[in-house]
Amino acid sequence: MVNRDRVEVDPGHFREVLGQYPTGVVVVTAISSTGEALGMTVGSFTSVSLEPPLVAFLPSKTSSSWKGLRESGNTFCINVLRADQEDLCRAVATRKVDKLEGFEWQHSAAGNPVIAGAVAWIDCDTEQVHEAGDHEIVIGRVRELDFGASGQPLLFFRGGYGSFAPLSLASGDSDLLGHLRLIDLARPYMESLASTLTTEVTAIALVGDELVLAAAAGHTDIAVAPTRVGQRLPFMAPIGSCFAAWGDDALRDRWVKSVEGALDADQVMAVRRAPELVRDRGYAIATGHAAGAHLESVATRINAGDPSVTAEQLRRAFFDALGGYNQPGDPEGEVELRSLSAPVFGLDDRVAFMLTLWGRPGLMRPDEVRSQAAALHDAATASTLAIAAL
Repeated sequence: MVNRDRVEVDPGHFREVLGQYPTGVVVVTAISSTGEALGMTVGSFTSVSLEPPLVAFLPSKTSSSWKGLRESGNTFCINVLRADQEDLCRAVATRKVDKLEGFEWQHSAAGNPVIAGAVAWIDCDTEQVHEAGDHEIVIGRVRELDFGASGQPLLFFRGGYGSFAPLSLASGDSDLLGHLRLIDLARPYMESLASTLTTEVTAIALVGDELVLAAAAGHTDIAVAPTRVGQRLPFMAPIGSCFAAWGDDALRDRWVKSVEGALDADQVMAVRRAPELVRDRGYAIATGHAAGAHLESVATRINAGDPSVTAEQLRRAFFDALGGYNQPGDPEGEVELRSLSAPVFGLDDRVAFMLTLWGRPGLMRPDEVRSQAAALHDAATASTLAIAAL
């Protein structure tokens, strides 16, 4: 039988062990009855529920800052601090009064301080307060929330402050952050499509001269499929044809010229025709698992600055794969479907990112390809409409 006798836990050891778990840092703000801006630094913030929208934080019962917040009324604002706001964090944590003096902020619709420079803010009404040992659990119902400044969030780990250092996805890129916010709107459609077709769906953004695999849903078993979120490929033909198809002349020229020096005249003409074919069809198609995977591998090595990759290797990989990319008309007979890609448009009517549906091992009939292309088109259209509703 399991021994259920209560075991004494050393408080110091408890804190040290729990200190191995990094947390974000927020400042909970409100306005006192006398008009003073109140603030409390909190690491124990979490989301609770999507429907209804609930969040929570856990203040100590003995905290004077929490006492002031609780007495101020039934609303508060969660400010998610940016990595460069450690000084603000420490000021709020140590000051007895005038918590936000010297720092910029503005009133939310509910009257709570929204701190300038925070990466996000969440305005709440107090829903419930529960006792939990020497702390309380404060549950807030979200009334309004939004993004703030771009940048990495402030983190607390092992008693010190720091920031997030991503291993793969460079989410700190300011250009990429905007894409990620839009891709979040597409995630329900990505997950539904991946589940329905039992495959993987990815969102790929064009950031500068790179294609960044920014999000993924589902799973596929095709060989060497680029499933690692954060993978970067150079923006070079024939990869990323959706951006070339719906982009301006300068973007299409850049796409073609990225490989022009490694191709013969006929291959260059085939590349130049591809954007029009993709635009007329409404989506891009790639067939042939091995050749497509090899081209992506070579392109990845080029992007990483691998000096061992020669122009001849690129030309050969391109030549082997080109016949499977964006050929005129529908596939004739069964094919190895490598991928289908469709554009998702942003508020500026330009391609914000492309949704890519990855194939499965084995052969696929033309009618199956058309059916999957239609499902992908529907998901991309729904994503575009979700963005347009912003």
